[in-house]
Amino acid sequence: MRVFVDTNIIMDFITFRSPFGRNAKIIFELGKENKFEILAADLSFFNSAFSLKKYDFSKEDILDCLTALLPLVTIVPVGESVVTRSLAKRGKDFEDDAQYFSAVDAGADYIITRNKKDFPQEDFILEPKEFFDLMNIEL
Repeated sequence: MRVFVDTNIIMDFITFRSPFGRNAKIIFELGKENKFEILAADLSFFNSAFSLKKYDFSKEDILDCLTALLPLVTIVPVGESVVTRSLAKRGKDFEDDAQYFSAVDAGADYIITRNKKDFPQEDFILEPKEFFDLMNIEL
């Protein structure tokens, strides 16, 4: 199974921001245990680096966190096709459209996000708790 994580899940994992960090940690632990493959857009690394500055992470800490994330995910390229479709969609959130099309192109079975409202209303787009319920994962 291939599970695509949105940037907010990555940020929750790195910062362990309350109350979302625990769920993000569980997702990444399950991926590390090979319960499923975790996909992330290359764009998420850049967005996370930018956002981590707001959390007062040093440049070295940001680079260390993102380096530690590398073995946990398969990086999915955004690319011209995703950018073109995201621009044409004219959706609520250009970045979330790019995440969506990247996940679809990568053959993700699920997209996990805390921001479902800016994604198309599709059954495979889940919040962490919905994903855990679907997978019968006890918290």
